[in-house]
Amino acid sequence: MERRARRDVELPAVVVSTAATVRPAALPGYRQVLRHHRWGAGLVFVILFAATLVATLVPMPVYRATALVDGNAGTVLPLTRTLAERALARLEPGEDPLPAPPLVVARLLARATARVRRQLGLPVLEDPGAPVARAEAVIDGVVAGTEIVPRANSSLVEVSFTSPSPRVAADVASALAEEYVAQAIAGAGESGDRWRSVLERELQVTHDALTRAEEALQAFTRANPALSGDPRESLEYRKLADLNDTLTKAQSRRMEKEALYKQVTSASPGLLSQVVSNQVVAGLAMEVAKLEAERARLGDGSPAGARLQGQIDALRRELRTAQEALSDTVRADFEAAKKQEALLAQAVRTQRAVVGDVGQRAVEAELLKGQVDATRDRYERLLARAKDAPGGADARLIDRAAVPPWPSHPRPLLDLALGVGLGLVGSLAFAAVQRRRDRPLRTVEDIERSVGFEVLAVLPLFRERRTNGRRMRVAPELVAAEAPGSPGADAVARLRAALFQGSAAGPPQRLLVTSARLREGKTCVASNLALALAGAGRRVVLVDCDFRRPRLHRVFRQEGTRGATSFLTGAADLPSLLRETDHGIDVLPAGPVPDEPAALIDSTAMASLLDELSRRYDYVVIDAPPVLGQADAALLARLAGGVVLVVRAGETNGAAVAAAFGRLRTLRARVLGVVLNAVRGAALGSSPRVPLPMIHDAR
Repeated sequence: MERRARRDVELPAVVVSTAATVRPAALPGYRQVLRHHRWGAGLVFVILFAATLVATLVPMPVYRATALVDGNAGTVLPLTRTLAERALARLEPGEDPLPAPPLVVARLLARATARVRRQLGLPVLEDPGAPVARAEAVIDGVVAGTEIVPRANSSLVEVSFTSPSPRVAADVASALAEEYVAQAIAGAGESGDRWRSVLERELQVTHDALTRAEEALQAFTRANPALSGDPRESLEYRKLADLNDTLTKAQSRRMEKEALYKQVTSASPGLLSQVVSNQVVAGLAMEVAKLEAERARLGDGSPAGARLQGQIDALRRELRTAQEALSDTVRADFEAAKKQEALLAQAVRTQRAVVGDVGQRAVEAELLKGQVDATRDRYERLLARAKDAPGGADARLIDRAAVPPWPSHPRPLLDLALGVGLGLVGSLAFAAVQRRRDRPLRTVEDIERSVGFEVLAVLPLFRERRTNGRRMRVAPELVAAEAPGSPGADAVARLRAALFQGSAAGPPQRLLVTSARLREGKTCVASNLALALAGAGRRVVLVDCDFRRPRLHRVFRQEGTRGATSFLTGAADLPSLLRETDHGIDVLPAGPVPDEPAALIDSTAMASLLDELSRRYDYVVIDAPPVLGQADAALLARLAGGVVLVVRAGETNGAAVAAAFGRLRTLRARVLGVVLNAVRGAALGSSPRVPLPMIHDAR
């Protein structure tokens, strides 16, 4: 599968390369980082281990002795000064539970001052050497070193004491345990009586409250005998439901009557028989219709027609009377339906008030029951607590404190193991920090995994050549011309071949060579690439566009007072600035260092300069400044046909290369690939072996 950079070469110069999607730089392995920074990691390990060793050996060792007491599930007595004082009374005379104070410098000076005053016959107000062991200080020391802790899930109590002397620790812990038992037994009776009296008063108060709550519940139940547990099952609730059903039917009937009444009042008398079904009205209307038909048949002027007209008028008066009576009947039915609906609505509202009162009484009943249950539960808990006696009248000593064989602090073996662990963790943390900071790209795989671009060539670190058995120093910028057949020259030839194989038309006419940062060998690669192209029979010009740090005039031993900046400022024409060399290429030096290099590069004169050079030469190789730091390289990349990025093996990190690719991608520059420069030793084995093609004339 062709690599992405190969596909990019075939794109127009203004198109962003698909390979410019920069992936995060790959982190080196921890083993590689530790091997590279072994001295720093070793120093961190030694410092942490030494600090742990000092913290272990310098402090005075202390011993912890523990006695075991059975408190019989009673209340644990607190540690008090009275308990400590009575425990000290059980010790043997002359036994001091406090360690000797350390001989600090101030105490030694005080002793020396007292001795001098005594020899000079001066009064000594206080002898610092005499032990000042006051009873309060001793008691404070015992309280500070004692710990009384109940053992979890048991009635046992641990009484511990810590001292620099193992014998003193065991004696004081045993004395404290014995005094603890004595105080527990002595105070059990008095404290139990006080506790029982308190519980009895609380029981009486709770019992009275329970009695009052039960009486209130019974009185409420007697006052509401028909109150059931669920208000929906009561008679009032069922009556409300029946009334609601009846009201719904009455509302439907009222709406029917109202619709009929509106139709009757709005309809004409002739249509009333169609609205309301009534036999009298219907019969009268039918007779009137028949007589009108007969009169129409006989004619208006005949005597029979006159008699029929009189009958028709009489029937119409009778029909009008019947229609008015029917309309009054419909209106009366509508008014009756309205009154019935209003009466039912009032009854529903009244019954709802009754049902609400039942619900309220049901809530009051539930509250009274809850109060009775809570008071009864509290009373039962107080009864259970009254059976327990505080203090533990049956407390007894289970196990006296034994002399501890090992100090509780510090623990040398554990601390040493901890020191080794801290040293290893510190070394790994140091390696992690260095791993984040130092991501050097050393091989082809590192670059392709880090930034995803193809490595065009791998150039070795080459500075010498052999002639007749003698070593001669060769400038690295001229290896392709002055050391043919050397590994460096072969590597430059592979770079030229990779550029020609990238496209059928060959490499772009304008090749810009740059790097992420300074001192990565971009000038070396640019000059050797120009020499290799000239060796293939091409007309090549090498342009020094690093206006801040120009070097090409020194490499080719040319005058640097005039150059590209002279043309850009209008001080000289182009032919007078071009310099021929002995290696088949022309060089355009940078010229005087300008005040604002970026302004010159971004000018139209720079575009005109490159256009003129492109007309004169087959290839224009541009030695550009680094991408990071200034905008010079970014501005030049827009004018170049392709960019070759130089990476120095073992020194350039992935973050810098990723940043450089990101800036070039932002400017839509066409990146041809990467040249891994200054590779040492076995890393050359990863160089891509590109066969040398036939050089053709197509550009």
